[in-house]
Amino acid sequence: MPSKARALFELTRLHWFPVGCDFMFWPFAWGSLSASYRVALPMSDVVKNTLFYALIGILVHSAGCVINDILDRDFDRKVERSKGRPIASGAVTRTEASILLAVLVTAIFYMFSTAGSTAFTLGVVGLPTCGGAYPLMKRWMYWPSLFLGFAASWAVPFTWVATTGQFNWGMILNVAIASCCWTCLYDTIYACQDKKDDEKAGVKSMAVRLGDGIRPVLSLFDVTFLVCMMYAGYLNDQRLPFYVISVIAPFLLCLWHIWSFDHNDPKDSWKKFTAGRHGAAMVCVGLVVDHYFKLASLTA
Repeated sequence: MPSKARALFELTRLHWFPVGCDFMFWPFAWGSLSASYRVALPMSDVVKNTLFYALIGILVHSAGCVINDILDRDFDRKVERSKGRPIASGAVTRTEASILLAVLVTAIFYMFSTAGSTAFTLGVVGLPTCGGAYPLMKRWMYWPSLFLGFAASWAVPFTWVATTGQFNWGMILNVAIASCCWTCLYDTIYACQDKKDDEKAGVKSMAVRLGDGIRPVLSLFDVTFLVCMMYAGYLNDQRLPFYVISVIAPFLLCLWHIWSFDHNDPKDSWKKFTAGRHGAAMVCVGLVVDHYFKLASLTA
């Protein structure tokens, strides 16, 4: 691959695929699969919708990385792990990055337009308001990971409305809060890789703010995930497979990650961050299994 094309490819972080892309995909998947269960959508449509949201998740993640690198180019040059990124290193200019961003955003908005007018409005408002503002949060607050969780979770009302055609705020809020906690938790673990460099560069993060008190706080986020998913299951009339596979198993796996990882070791922080996808995937598996048994009972 030519060097410029390779640099643009790396700017989107697609060379890490599926790392990063999948974390943006989970809120779409959780919202979509919960809504699909609610309306007993045929399994073929569930698969089609899941692939659709997977593509949106990839595009949104790539666009977010481009925005982040444009805004953080000066910070990135001061951090060992990020100083070689395409814009920080000079391999890609801001103009080239802006053109790439415009292409990605156009593709995203086109996909939003196929999801219905209400969902389209949610997407158009949510993407720039939440996703576009996230890179700036590390300048203003020590809780940027929490804002990222909030930004990612706008996918839940988007997918719910796109699938059911209506709002159910009980379900939307509980799944969205659970998604927010999950994203915030693992993004904080991710941020532990750069604690020392962030302190020197003046970058704010939860990893820097929490220090040695990180485990109890992350455990609170995990418990909140548990409570919200349990209540969402109750509201959605979910069955035993959901509670076992989608709630209890991810909760326990995440708790083990929180209390076993070395938050002062960048390599172990990266390892636990990437392992977070396993618990998030369990949520999806439980929803799909429960959906299958629901459809089977309706046709019996």
